[in-house]
Amino acid sequence: MFDFSTSDQRRAHEGADKALQNRATSIIEPLIPPDAKDRVTRAFNQWNQIVREHIRSETALKLVDGDGRYSIPVRIVNGFPKGLAELIDRYQDPVLWLLILGQPKLGGVVEGLRFLLDKWDKLEPWPSLPANAKNGQPHLAHSLDIVRALQQVALMEQVKTEIKKIEEDILGAYFYPVDQNKRIELYWIPIAMIAAMLDVRIEDLTLVVLAHELAHGYTHLGRDIEGTLWDDTEFQKTDLKIKEGLAQFYTEVVMEKLAARTPGPKVAYERLLELQSGPYLVHRDWLKGHSRRRGEAVRFTLVAARKRGVRSYDAWLKMLNDADISLGRTEY
Repeated sequence: MFDFSTSDQRRAHEGADKALQNRATSIIEPLIPPDAKDRVTRAFNQWNQIVREHIRSETALKLVDGDGRYSIPVRIVNGFPKGLAELIDRYQDPVLWLLILGQPKLGGVVEGLRFLLDKWDKLEPWPSLPANAKNGQPHLAHSLDIVRALQQVALMEQVKTEIKKIEEDILGAYFYPVDQNKRIELYWIPIAMIAAMLDVRIEDLTLVVLAHELAHGYTHLGRDIEGTLWDDTEFQKTDLKIKEGLAQFYTEVVMEKLAARTPGPKVAYERLLELQSGPYLVHRDWLKGHSRRRGEAVRFTLVAARKRGVRSYDAWLKMLNDADISLGRTEY
């Protein structure tokens, strides 16, 4: 999800036209809850350590250096990733974005109106029917037509399709400049925006984004039992499908682990997949049908690939399948 490997890229992002950022903010911020930033912040504070513990447990990697433990800092920031800001700028119509963010609510209205119309033959003669609802069937039918027409505004689906084509993280970022301090940023306005589009809680989507970005950090900087980590330059040059696949894989695992305690984040993760494409979906095909050994095989392959400097996705898949076969043999 929108990873930066060099300080030059970071400067390009920050300097990527402040006016563009301001235009995007002016369109989207009035459409999201006024307490959105506070909700993202509270969710981060509540789940940060819990998510880190789950990722450490699943990867068996620890963030340590010669002086002991250290932590990848996380900042909650204003603004938009460049790709999303440019998309919003191409459609400078606040009403269009209002409808896009409100589409799940329109769906609820449609279902409610359909229910009333389907049962109107029972409701109309009901003695307790409010007076202003008498003979209401034509009005309900007209309202249903209006809502359906609004749902079918052509640009709405076009914009959603364009969002799906953005092959960078639109909700957060993991920054990994070579030989410099790493960090994570969470973009609270896009998180609130996409939460509305997906009809999920801001807090739940925040947890998903946090897990994804922390998974990047741990798979990159986490040390294995031999003290090895992923070299900065090697990590930078590794196929995006490997890096994003790993982040998505461990995000999914964490959401599964937390589902019994709080099911909302798992729902948010699954709905977010509907707005993603390319490298964000490859993990779903990793060792399909091998659920018992899948996590162990991915962890084994991750550690081995880092040591060998594996960069290509084809080589990664071969190593993953070989690991699965090898682990299967040890069961007998």
